[in-house]
Amino acid sequence: MEKIKGKNTVNCEICLHNSKTRPMFKHEGKNICIECLNALKFPRNFEEMKNEVMDYLDELRIRNNKYNCILGFSGGKDSVVALYLLVKELRIRPLCVTVDNGYLAEEALTNCKNVAKYFGVDWLVINKDFTKFFKETISKGESPCRVCSDMNMHELWQFARQTNIDTIVTGHELPFGTTAIREMKKGINMLRLLVAYKLTEEDRYNILKEIPWEKPDLGGYTTNCLVLAPALVEFKKKHGFSFEYDRVSAMIRYGLMTREEAEEALKCPEVSDEIYEELKKRGLDFKNLKE
Repeated sequence: MEKIKGKNTVNCEICLHNSKTRPMFKHEGKNICIECLNALKFPRNFEEMKNEVMDYLDELRIRNNKYNCILGFSGGKDSVVALYLLVKELRIRPLCVTVDNGYLAEEALTNCKNVAKYFGVDWLVINKDFTKFFKETISKGESPCRVCSDMNMHELWQFARQTNIDTIVTGHELPFGTTAIREMKKGINMLRLLVAYKLTEEDRYNILKEIPWEKPDLGGYTTNCLVLAPALVEFKKKHGFSFEYDRVSAMIRYGLMTREEAEEALKCPEVSDEIYEELKKRGLDFKNLKE
């Protein structure tokens, strides 16, 4: 293994990174980035992770509780697929909890209502207002997504503590390193269910065809958030690339997306005037973010 040096840009032969975005190495005749090198050194065994998830859920299932877990339920395609798997395949009893930060699309909340009713599961909403956070983050040219996700998870964690439910299931598809389960504080665990399945986009949409879920037209890849596509546009204006670059590269690295799909996913989305108007009504005016 040899570190690649020089002024010429060298592309990773596995993911989308290059020598401008990550250190590059020559490994077994291939140019690969440090992220892919680490993935080769510490491989993600998805079969082992699936067994880990199934063993954990087996223990939850035998508990004589009204709810086996909390499901972080945004109405987007991934959390809806997670609910489908929990109920239809795994016989788990979830309490669906939506953190509405003020910027979930109405279509997403309608999907939550219809899908929860279809599966006969309980659903509740925690109302918050992330307007100030979104204004500060996007006006600085930063991605809001990771911190927003952390804030949502904190709300779910607090709710789990209050209800004595020790497991939060999410629809995330990427593992925590080499595991699908992470221990949070106070004995609460977070489980990324879709890690156990390695579903393609086509697989997910085929599942969604079976249930009363409608895909909203929000721009980009999101199926629940009004902020994401406009935030991607603002970030691209300032930085010249998508803040989804790292996540999409990881998707390629773990065989969850082809390079062609990744390049398509990284295209700057088109955002309708209706979405900007709706955001303005809710307090987020993209023409005056710094005010």
